[in-house]
Amino acid sequence: MKYCFHKKTFIAQHEQADQLAISGTEGTFTWKEFEVKVSEIIAFFKVHELDQAFNPIIIYGHKNAAMLAAMYACMSMNIPYIPVDSSYPTNRVSKIIAAAQTNLIINTSSADLKEFHTSEIVLNQSITIVNRPKPFKSHLSNVLDLVYIIFTSGSTGEPKGVQISNEAVQSFTKWMSSEDFRFSNKDVFINTALLSFDLSVFEVMTFAAVGASIVLNAKEETSDQSVLLNKIDKYQGTVWVSTPSFAFLYSRLEEDERLKSIHTFLFCGEILPHNLAKTLRIKYNNTKIVNTYGPTEATVATTIINITDEILEKYNPLPVGKCKMDSELLIVDEEIIIVGPNVSVGYINRPDLNMEKFISRDKQRAFKTGDKGYLENGLLFFNGRNDDMVKLHGYRIEINEITSVLHNLPYVFQAATVALERGGVVKKIVSLVTLKPNEHKTSQEIKEDLKMTIPDYMVPADIKLVTEIPLNQNGKADKKALIKLYMGK
Repeated sequence: MKYCFHKKTFIAQHEQADQLAISGTEGTFTWKEFEVKVSEIIAFFKVHELDQAFNPIIIYGHKNAAMLAAMYACMSMNIPYIPVDSSYPTNRVSKIIAAAQTNLIINTSSADLKEFHTSEIVLNQSITIVNRPKPFKSHLSNVLDLVYIIFTSGSTGEPKGVQISNEAVQSFTKWMSSEDFRFSNKDVFINTALLSFDLSVFEVMTFAAVGASIVLNAKEETSDQSVLLNKIDKYQGTVWVSTPSFAFLYSRLEEDERLKSIHTFLFCGEILPHNLAKTLRIKYNNTKIVNTYGPTEATVATTIINITDEILEKYNPLPVGKCKMDSELLIVDEEIIIVGPNVSVGYINRPDLNMEKFISRDKQRAFKTGDKGYLENGLLFFNGRNDDMVKLHGYRIEINEITSVLHNLPYVFQAATVALERGGVVKKIVSLVTLKPNEHKTSQEIKEDLKMTIPDYMVPADIKLVTEIPLNQNGKADKKALIKLYMGK
């Protein structure tokens, strides 16, 4: 079986009904079981008159099969969904609820979500409604034909919701099903990213588009190399999907027999270092190394290149590839602009940012990425950022958001955040903080307070307490002086 994104329904291939569809943290689904679970959710929504709930619905949990069933049920009902990992701090979830005007959560975890004061559906072995204080009534219509919204870091301290339409998803899945990737129903996709991180869309959408299998791996599994390798071996994984930073941990190991079933390493989210690609080519010379590039606002990725020995020999740094078939790349004043049906329809409830970042070219949507780049021999090369958004371990992080959150701490007088780079690659994020008079806090205490508001991946690797923040002539924090101060120069 597989899922038709155009018709938003399952297509029966009976010989595959008993094939594994999803392995999650709390059980598995065959393709038939997956279809049945999705149908159960849809039927539940209809009985309770929720199937016209066009306000975005949060799907809450961590790497379980039920999360994917909820996602595909929402897609089938034309209801936009927002994936939210259960590791997110309460404060951030509350901000997402407010920004998206969400009034319904599908909870696939064991967590008590009463504090969010929304209607809630608990989805496990059965489906039940809890915390329904008043009749559910949607006041929006899905005029933008949205499929999902993923929230990324925002410079004001408020997360930004990137709205991805049905047109964009169809463009993406058509590409993933093409000869560019050559995936098939025999493939087993190995997931490493949180389902609230757009890198996961690679495997979450593609496995269904081609009728393959997906193996979801919890944080404790991805944190333990041996556990993950054993799981890959158990399910005979064929497609590895991760950021390059994640793969670095495994590249240091000797060639491992448990990876012999992998035929493709698929990378996205940050620069693919030449030495990592070369190491993987040497250790796993029969395995394809695929490098891709694209922001969340362009539906995961827009370019692709197979990193061969020839490419390794010819380019350092490596290119991020050629543009997908129905999109276009423009370089305007060194900035990469993406044009095509894969471009987001904009940020939810942020007309100010939409005016700034989204434009129209030849009657098609276009996104000003803020990334610098250049084209050479038809290949795109990434050349850093125009603004203060950085990529670290595949996550796009607005360092100004970290500073904004620091400033909200009652004992902080002033703060600034910088990214430390080596070889053009961000290695870590650090903050410099001045405390208010008579306040006494350690760096670790400040970190713990930050974790109450922002996800772990955004918490600075180090916080240095200083007597003052150096400013430039415009009265802004002086980035170069900050780095020198942090390094003790």
